[in-house]
Parts: sequence; structure tokens; C-alpha cells
Amino acid sequence: MPAIELRPTIDRAWLDRAAADDPWEHAYALWDLERFPDRVRIVSAVRATETVGYLLIWPGPRGAAIVHWHGTGPGADALASGLPPRPLVAVVPPEAAPWVRRARGAGPEYPELRLTRASTDPGAPDRGPGAAPARPRSTSREVRRLTASDRARLQAFAAAHPDPLTAEYPGLDLADDAVWGGWDADRLVGVARAAVRLRKQWIVGGVYVDPAERGHGWGAAIVGALLDAATTAGAHVGLYVREDRPPALALYRRLGFVPTARRRWIDLGAGLEP
Repeated sequence: MPAIELRPTIDRAWLDRAAADDPWEHAYALWDLERFPDRVRIVSAVRATETVGYLLIWPGPRGAAIVHWHGTGPGADALASGLPPRPLVAVVPPEAAPWVRRARGAGPEYPELRLTRASTDPGAPDRGPGAAPARPRSTSREVRRLTASDRARLQAFAAAHPDPLTAEYPGLDLADDAVWGGWDADRLVGVARAAVRLRKQWIVGGVYVDPAERGHGWGAAIVGALLDAATTAGAHVGLYVREDRPPALALYRRLGFVPTARRRWIDLGAGLEP
């Protein structure tokens, strides 16, 4: 049987076929290759002409790579050898965690769930009695997509609320990146973004509400506005959430999301949490 080798590229035809079979598993790879080909890199494990797995490697903060691992079959040992040196974050299916530990040592691990929303009808799932309101009720409050003129306000919000969830906002181009915000008069109190916007799949990221404003429906309102936009675009929506965050899980369940997969976020010297 041919040996498995690592290659600093990926067979795009294979990736397109794999994404057709499991679109959520490969959404980040398709999006990053489309939007950020000069920043992201891929290392694939190949046996003869068959791709058996790959690493999607993103340059994270403070020199730490963030690596999404795909594949738990015969190429796992090869993929482990292709991991960048520490510091890094490895985002892996639970089955791959032992290979990561053997290759790069141990570190804090955080369980995550992938949640997806099967319906593109924003009114269909679980917005019944007891659900969070779709919009804050006060006339001084609104939820809308941010524009380029909101950049300074978004940067100030991220600076006032330093958190892994807000870390990427200062560098976004609001003329192109899709960010929704909740406003109390002229004060930005919460944000969410479509971190991935493929034709049929969007992935939500960066959902953050000012701690002083939590419990007032802002999270549901902001994510709800994003869901409405995805419906208009004809896209299904998914997201990743820590399994040990019951309030966030409850919110997303009320909005119609259901668990569809698990993964582990392994911090190997990067000092980063999901």
C-alpha cells in the first residue's frame, strides 16, 4: 500500500466533492481559499492520488497558528506530523485529540458543539412562548447591519470589551464584512458577524453583548437580524459554541439551532480560548 505523504496544497476537485457531501465540515476551507488565499495555507495528507485529510492553517494572534484538522482515518499520524510548532491552537474532532497530544503535548481543552439551523425561515423554529424577543422593544433601540461609517464605533466597542469574541472586529472592512449591531440610541451594545458567507452556508461568529446589557434580548435580536439576512440570501446558518456555556446554548436553541457535531479546541501555548 502506498505511503501517505504531506503536500503543501490541496486537490481542489477533491475538496469540492467533499464539501458537497458534508458542507459544514469544509465551509471554512472553501471560504478561506476564496477570500484569503494569501493568508491561509493548507497541508493535505495524500495516499497515491487520494486525499485522506488536511490541515487548514490560519495565522492567529501573537504568532500562534490556528489549525482546523479534517480527517481521522489512515492519515492521522501524517497530519499530526504536519502540525505547526507551538504556540498553536488545534481545532479537532474529538477522535483526533490523542494524535495532537502525542505530537505537540497537552494543553487546556474546550469542548465545542457545532449547531446548525435546518430551516431558512426565520419565524419557523422555536420563536414561541418563552423565546427571546426578536427585537428589543424600545423605540430608542435598533438592530441593523453596520456600514463603513460605523467603523470607529465598532473599534471603540472592541477596545472597551477585550475578548476573544471581539478580537477580529477592529480589522474588519465594514464595506464588505457582514456585521450586525444592536444600538441603544447612538451606543453600540452588541455585535455578531457572518464569519463565513458561502452561497448556501453562513457561519456566525463573534456574538458578543456588553455584559451590562445582557438579559434584555439583545443577543436574540442581533442574531435574529443575521438570520433574516441569511434567509434573504437563501443560506442555511451554522455556528460553534462552547458546550460549557449553558446561556449561549439556550439562546441558540430558542432560535432553532440544533447540535450536529462536536469538536475540541486545544490550546497549545497560545493562551487563546474559543
